[in-house]
Amino acid sequence: MRDDGLPVRVIFDKVPENLRARPTLSVTITSAHAGMRPATLSYLTPGLGWKADYVALYDEAGSKIDVQGWITLTNSSGTTYENAQTLLVAGSPTAVEGTGPANTWRSPRPRPTVQQAGTESGSRERLGDYYLYPLSERSTIANLQTKQVGFLDVHGVPAEHGYEFRNRWLGTSDTAQSAKTVYSFSTSAHSGLGDQLPAGILRFYLRDRRGDPEFIGESRIEHTPMGSTLSLATGDAFDVKVRPVVDKRTRLGAAEWQTDMRYEFSNALPQSVTVKLLQQGLWGDSRITAESQKSTRPSAETAAWAVTVPANGKAELTASFDTRF
Repeated sequence: MRDDGLPVRVIFDKVPENLRARPTLSVTITSAHAGMRPATLSYLTPGLGWKADYVALYDEAGSKIDVQGWITLTNSSGTTYENAQTLLVAGSPTAVEGTGPANTWRSPRPRPTVQQAGTESGSRERLGDYYLYPLSERSTIANLQTKQVGFLDVHGVPAEHGYEFRNRWLGTSDTAQSAKTVYSFSTSAHSGLGDQLPAGILRFYLRDRRGDPEFIGESRIEHTPMGSTLSLATGDAFDVKVRPVVDKRTRLGAAEWQTDMRYEFSNALPQSVTVKLLQQGLWGDSRITAESQKSTRPSAETAAWAVTVPANGKAELTASFDTRF
């Protein structure tokens, strides 16, 4: 064979007897006795995958939510599986790049969806640190086919609709910015969905005046244990705005500053709303020296306020931060 980079054509005088035109697995079985023998073939293929999708319908009048969960099966393995008993494993098993299952989410998200991790155990079968989701009926999935199977259908779960605004450290704006529309609910067995949720995308719907469900946004959820509290942002609010302003920065020492912040809230809705304001970027030695409304510290780097904004009105919050940088 030449190695000068020019095209080369190789012609063989014959084809080996054991060479097949299509990829084929050959198994040789040795038995001491004649007769029928059961055989099981197990192998790992990247051509089969699945993911979870959720549809949520929120009832504004009753503050309730209906949630359906669907498993989407995909087959690109090159063969059809007929009348197959299917068992799904939900989790994030470590795999060499390029061989991982479709249900592994690696994309980082800036906003967490699990506000409080659950501690409840359910009846679903576990496999190590993963959960098993057996499909109730056998299924046939052809090569290059996608098929959906339902696995969750819960109605009338208590849910809350609110607003959230996250401000970076020293974040200031000349114009008001939209708050995030947020929906919160539980996966508890007592007052929630009552199940563990595989990672996937949850799509939200609301009924319009004609009673038709309309899409209002979606959010990706992570693998969620039962008993958790989920807080999912579906998009930017049209009528609820926040304008963060750095009023003044004063040097108190060589590496110490006082920062005076002002947050202006506006609400064009005909009812009052509560906006959860999160001021991020605070270091562990940061202190709030003055504030017009009492705050909480969900973490060393974040201060939080629940600000009530009246119907068709405005509100304002001020805070002073003593920082070491």
